Amino acid sequence: MKRFNRWRPAYKALFLEGDFFYGSSPTLAVADARRLLAFARAGLPTVLFGAFDQALTPGLPDDGESAEVRSLTARLLALPNVRQVTDKTLVGAAFEDLGVTSDVSYSVSSTLLNAHRATDEADFYYFCNGKHAETVKPAVAAIDHDVTVHSTARSGSGAVPYLLDPWTGRVTRLAEYAQDDDAFTFRVTLQPGETLMVALARPAVFGDRTGARPHAVATDADSVRFADGSLTVRATTAGTYTTTLSDGRTVTARIPEVPAPLTLDQWTLSVDDWRPGADADSTEIVGHTLPLDGLLPWSQIPELADVGGIGRYRTTVTLPRTRSSSTGALLRLGSVTDTCRVTVNGVRLDPVDRLNPVADLGGHLRAGSNTLEVEVAVPLFNRLRVSNPTVFGTATRQAYGLVGPVRLVPYAEQTVS
Repeated sequence: MKRFNRWRPAYKALFLEGDFFYGSSPTLAVADARRLLAFARAGLPTVLFGAFDQALTPGLPDDGESAEVRSLTARLLALPNVRQVTDKTLVGAAFEDLGVTSDVSYSVSSTLLNAHRATDEADFYYFCNGKHAETVKPAVAAIDHDVTVHSTARSGSGAVPYLLDPWTGRVTRLAEYAQDDDAFTFRVTLQPGETLMVALARPAVFGDRTGARPHAVATDADSVRFADGSLTVRATTAGTYTTTLSDGRTVTARIPEVPAPLTLDQWTLSVDDWRPGADADSTEIVGHTLPLDGLLPWSQIPELADVGGIGRYRTTVTLPRTRSSSTGALLRLGSVTDTCRVTVNGVRLDPVDRLNPVADLGGHLRAGSNTLEVEVAVPLFNRLRVSNPTVFGTATRQAYGLVGPVRLVPYAEQTVS
């Protein structure tokens, strides 16, 4: 990936929430009040949440300190670019009143978290479907909604959105989005804790020679992507699908019959069981091979109940001889702990996100017999229960391994532009 210039701060507003350590009045040191006043006088839009007009100095103040803090905050609050709110729900309105707009907005209320960084070449947006503590309600659920982001003067005119995959290092142009001047709106679908990275940049930044080609604005297909520079729609059921392009054209794609999804429950599991060796810096590896008629966590398989190490799940899938070259399949692994990687017919695929473990088998499938392997690295915690019972013997066995359900979901694709 291209090396980008070092991040530089470019704050456009300041929000300060009182700590309320001494009750209803926030605390503020004299030096900090002076600095806030200097920033605001320099033009920085500022929103204060809390009764800062009644601010106190922290600790035991010297004579006159509390009076000086309140004098400084009074001058601060009198500035036209400063707002004070006592209701946190009004913070956004206060910034809007000051002319400060958000770089990111959502079509619905969401648990999605975001961060924005800009270099001389691009705007980078990082999204995470926030994983709150179990005591925080409501619990985080999967999200699926539109997000709007903005490009800055740094990325310049002609910027387009790219997906950055931190698991593989791949950069791919986003195929479906709406653009309104410097605003880009696209769909974000994430499981709890899952992340997404998007860059807004001119195509030359990523060496993309097809960045000026039309993209999809809307489609009723399952998804749309750029494949070898061409816009391609994907669907898991047969039908005629309509896609609206950014140049105003409407194109259709006829997807033929697509095989039904398969649930894969017949596996052969080969395990490298890691155990303490004869001395502190050696490991003994014991092999196990088990036929499985269904997927269970290792803690529920007697031979593997206290095993930690590497497990390789292998199965065979037979596809019709009439299979079209335009069809592929997603391998949805379901629940898997811990890290894993997928091999198809001897070809190792890109790493998968363990929070949403889905592998695109793409062109690696063939008509007839196909061998699929899922390698899972299992933590050693359960083994420690028996190898070091003094410390770990009372701990509960953990549910490691490939639990699934594992589904092979075929799809068909057609180039539309």
